[in-house]
Amino acid sequence: MKKMYFAFAAFLMTVIAFSQGVTTSSINGRVLDSDELPLLGANIVAIHTPSGSTYGAITDFDGFYRISNMRVGGPYKISISYVGFENSEFDDVYLQLGDSKKISATLGQSLNELDEVVVTGQSNSIF
Repeated sequence: MKKMYFAFAAFLMTVIAFSQGVTTSSINGRVLDSDELPLLGANIVAIHTPSGSTYGAITDFDGFYRISNMRVGGPYKISISYVGFENSEFDDVYLQLGDSKKISATLGQSLNELDEVVVTGQSNSIF
């Protein structure tokens, strides 16, 4: 009888361990420039519009990114930006449970010229 209880307890613990399910979604993709070269450090921001939850990531050396543990459903507004390039936006994106949606973008160069940054300093008698 003890063996039966032990076997039942082991079976129950196994069932409980494997009953943990996936409750989130994710997005991933790649960001390239107009010459199909990867953009290192591009910003990806995903906003779950009903709740205001914000998720973010930056691209790696090869232009890839991944945002995990996102709320299921939507709609999401996804913005991809990089300094000196035009922004890319995706509206009404919906995520399925346990699914990873691929959202990639090719950014064109912006015609806006960035202003110069001037740094000035002066010595102080305290230091």
